[in-house]
Amino acid sequence: MINLKIIPENGTEKFGKLELTCDRKTLLDRLGLVEFDFENKIKEIIKISNFSEKNEETEINGYSDNFDCKVIYRKGAFDDIEFFELKYKIKNVSPNVLKGRFRVIFKLLDCLSPRWLIPGIFYKDNNAKLACLKKFPKFDINPRLENFISNWWSFSVRRATMPIIFCWTNDFMYSIFTPFCFSHGSPGFFFRCNGSETEIGFLFPYTEEPISYVYFKNFNPDLKNLNLNKDEIVEFSLKIFISEPDLHNYDKILRWFYYEMRKSNLPGPWFTLEKGAELSAYGLYKWHFDEKNNVIFETRGFDNVLSLNVESKDVRRHMHISWVSGITYAFALMKYGYIVENNDYIKAGKSVINKVVNEGNSPAGILWSQWTAENGWTDGWNPEPALIQARTLSEAILFLCKAYLFEKKKGFEHENWKECILKNLKFAIDIQNEEGNFGSYYSSSTGEVKIYDGCAGLMWIAALIEAYKIFKEEKFKNSAIKAGFYYAKFINDEFIYGAPEDAFMITTSEDTYNAVISYISLYEATGDKTWLELARKSADLMMTFRFPYNLDFTENTILNIYKFKTIGGDIASPLNQHLHNYGLICVPEMLKLYKLTQDNYYLKRTIDNICFSLQFIARFDGDFNAFKGMMPEQFYYVDWLRPEGTVLTLSHAWCLGMVIYAFVSIFESEFRDLIFEETKKFCKHENQ
Repeated sequence: MINLKIIPENGTEKFGKLELTCDRKTLLDRLGLVEFDFENKIKEIIKISNFSEKNEETEINGYSDNFDCKVIYRKGAFDDIEFFELKYKIKNVSPNVLKGRFRVIFKLLDCLSPRWLIPGIFYKDNNAKLACLKKFPKFDINPRLENFISNWWSFSVRRATMPIIFCWTNDFMYSIFTPFCFSHGSPGFFFRCNGSETEIGFLFPYTEEPISYVYFKNFNPDLKNLNLNKDEIVEFSLKIFISEPDLHNYDKILRWFYYEMRKSNLPGPWFTLEKGAELSAYGLYKWHFDEKNNVIFETRGFDNVLSLNVESKDVRRHMHISWVSGITYAFALMKYGYIVENNDYIKAGKSVINKVVNEGNSPAGILWSQWTAENGWTDGWNPEPALIQARTLSEAILFLCKAYLFEKKKGFEHENWKECILKNLKFAIDIQNEEGNFGSYYSSSTGEVKIYDGCAGLMWIAALIEAYKIFKEEKFKNSAIKAGFYYAKFINDEFIYGAPEDAFMITTSEDTYNAVISYISLYEATGDKTWLELARKSADLMMTFRFPYNLDFTENTILNIYKFKTIGGDIASPLNQHLHNYGLICVPEMLKLYKLTQDNYYLKRTIDNICFSLQFIARFDGDFNAFKGMMPEQFYYVDWLRPEGTVLTLSHAWCLGMVIYAFVSIFESEFRDLIFEETKKFCKHENQ
């Protein structure tokens, strides 16, 4: 039985103490009710004077030289998770203006090796041991700030998809939640472990220390303070959750928060999915497809005048074979062309696929990662030259399989597509090791696996199963099953990493998409519920990256003016702190997961993701300073590369392609009418 023990000030305890105990053992504690950090670094702890119980609530009173404090405490539970709610009301009783911040920090006892989760931005240690190539916040007991590695961090809760911090120990999962705003602004997370003490809690208002992850502010710490006048009152609240140390228990709390927020946080698509696909196909073809080279350029700037002045350097004349361009979106455009009877789209899609298949072969016999106008066919954005990344290659083959099967059903046989599929899948099977690992990076000259670590090879599972459906060769299914068992350890550890080329060995939202796609495909091919459970876990981990509510934006920023809705948007990764729509890649699998589990949560959150993606696709020339059919990749929900409330003013091919892919997938789904009606219901600008 877990209880909150309230110890008023006495001869032994100068400030009094709050202790959470289990069978008389203290799990976590703090001195006094709260402390105030003055701007001049002086700290003032508000003492516990007395408490009284009334019905199911306890009133705790406290004081200090400058403050009176009342805390209402109650205990509750849901889904076998106990929580303790503390509602604070603090009054400045001094005659002075007080400048500083409140800190409610708890010390975890017997916790020398904590495991962290802050949804969307911090997973375990953020792979501090592997990810030092990239500078973003990571955790280690031994700080190395030049690599953004520290043993303590504080962040604005706005950075995360949910204002909660989780910490696992050997015996319990602890988590502390606060609403995303309090009476005076935004709170902040705080966590620390120096090898002898572990602390978690919140600051009111937030700070971002010891480094802020804000490029345009040179990573300088961001220290927010209150300016409290005489008799001014500050109010905030906390919920402390404690449960068994199951790594998946976070999901119960995320679901609780989602449903708590849902009624007052609705999506706001600008138009229906049908209209979104129409605009996206127009933009992908007009602004990104290059008929001369039969490629899809990855980016194009909003500003044609600027483009002339910088010699079109805002146009990235590159094409990855998948991921940010390539076969994935060529297939979507081609399939959409058949639906709307647009021969230009069909021809463009096929020409891009033929370009990759006929010309994109590396010396190793597998496809190169990308084509560039400067260098032709070459490797991608890798940690060292002459490497081909497994995820980029396997996603390309997965969608080549989809394109081949689709065309075959239309009566068209593409022998060159078939040959490319079989050649690359033979490579994958040949390099798969005894454990089932496909490796993450291959030599472009020999095909040798150069880096085994990470989960970039996870998508080979889906590619192999897709090929198994076409060619009925057992070796494809057997290899996929073998890999399914290997990569399961990452899913069960709730830590999947290494998918995107630009986030080397970092956990990302894209890793979770790949896992959902792969394990749903395994379940469909085998009927083994082991794979369905892993798909479910992967989907739940995906939701840690997905916003369950709408943020407010600074007045007169573009996201504020256009009433941008964050619900359903995914944080790309702890490295890339912007919202994106890549989650649309697993819409078909999420709908299958909903059908298989009858869990309405998956349906609602998938619809949120679709609705999120139906914003900021330019409806006309000049819409948000873009041309019709353009769509940005990055929405800055916090200060990062650019200020909060802004967008990256480049249209990205993959963003448009994903909207098209979502449409063509849903168009042939049994849930088509449901999804179309739900997105239409939320439309703000249905007739525009």
